[in-house]
Amino acid sequence: MQLSPFAADLVRATANYAIFIPAASVAVVVMLRRLWRLDLIEAAVSGVLTIALVELGARLYAHPRPFVVFHAVPLVAHVADNAFPSDHLAAIGLAAGYLWTRSRALAALALAVALAVGSARVLALLHWPIDVACGFLFGLAAAVIGHWIVLRSRSIA
Repeated sequence: MQLSPFAADLVRATANYAIFIPAASVAVVVMLRRLWRLDLIEAAVSGVLTIALVELGARLYAHPRPFVVFHAVPLVAHVADNAFPSDHLAAIGLAAGYLWTRSRALAALALAVALAVGSARVLALLHWPIDVACGFLFGLAAAVIGHWIVLRSRSIA
């Protein structure tokens, strides 16, 4: 599939930089909530869980990136390592999960960004659809579990 120069630039920009939109949304919510201790503990727990799920997933399932399989040049320069799962989508899933309990509108924005970034990373030949879907779900699951752990620890303390 050949993209126009404008479309290729749009795919590159989305694949590389749109991840900052949910990250900025999380930063704004954290700043406005001013519950630093709870939010930092939840971020640490959820972040570690996300990394663990991504690493576990990568060890249990591996496949080459699409540009390797198709012997093509990707739209975004990348090493030819394991494609599964998408780290970008795991981070966006983590942000969406955090935002869901605090701002449904920003969580919906994070979901829209996830769809855009996931599509761009597939179009750029960096990932297969399963990579982006599982990456998002790993981040989302980690956020839900992290939130539950923090809520549970507050009720015990």
